[in-house]
Amino acid sequence: MTNNDIRIYKSTRDYSILKILNESLMGYKNSFYLAKQLAKRDINAQYRQSVLGIFWAIAPVLMSAAVWIFLNKTGTIKLSETEIPYPLFVMIGSTFWTVFVDCLSLSINSVNANKGIIAKINFEKEALITLGAIKLLFNLLIKFALIVVLMFYFHVNISLSFFYFLPMLLITMLALIGLGILLTPIGALYNDISRIIPIAMQILMYITPVVYNVPKEGLMKVIMDWNPFTYIVINIRNSLTGFSIDHFLFMICFFVFTVFITLFSMIVYRIAMPIITERMSA
Repeated sequence: MTNNDIRIYKSTRDYSILKILNESLMGYKNSFYLAKQLAKRDINAQYRQSVLGIFWAIAPVLMSAAVWIFLNKTGTIKLSETEIPYPLFVMIGSTFWTVFVDCLSLSINSVNANKGIIAKINFEKEALITLGAIKLLFNLLIKFALIVVLMFYFHVNISLSFFYFLPMLLITMLALIGLGILLTPIGALYNDISRIIPIAMQILMYITPVVYNVPKEGLMKVIMDWNPFTYIVINIRNSLTGFSIDHFLFMICFFVFTVFITLFSMIVYRIAMPIITERMSA
């Protein structure tokens, strides 16, 4: 009988949730420099061979807003009056809806775009989430600068309610990034998920007050009242333009949901990425 190396296997029941969360946090911390370098590489590559440069970061929002402004201005569609000038109303809605779509797609796109290095280099895979977040924030700053210019143009002043704007935006972004991370194990193996997300979000946009107000009555009002994005979009737009913030109870519940989904997604991502890496290497 030959002698073999003795290997001891431990049951996965010994895993501690707190330990996994701690490892995930350390993964984000230890991989930040790598993520920053990769983000710098990607941003430079994105604009290096572009004549119009950062215009492409705001082009989709401008085109979408221009269509709705034209349709409203020409009377092709009849929209209800808005509290702020309609061009600013639709620009704010379209901009942040684009950000929400990007947040939901962030982790899947980042993992799929870096498949080449995932299987070849051993690094903390949390770097891919940080990489996507840095690129997202870079584009967000460009889009937000355009909104600020429009607010000055239409004489819409920033008030104290602005202090609610940043927390609500951050909470929403974290929730959507967390949901996107939960889809990553499937999305990394099947491209269908990354293609479904923009389509689903486009449909969802039409039952959310992104480019028009909530109707005062009718079926669409009922649908929008049941749509949680309705309250998110309204509160973000109101807090930015100086109007009152409503639905505080909803936002508190949404904050609790965001904390849960963020922590849960960190655990799932930490456990799933070694399996995904192994599948990619096969």
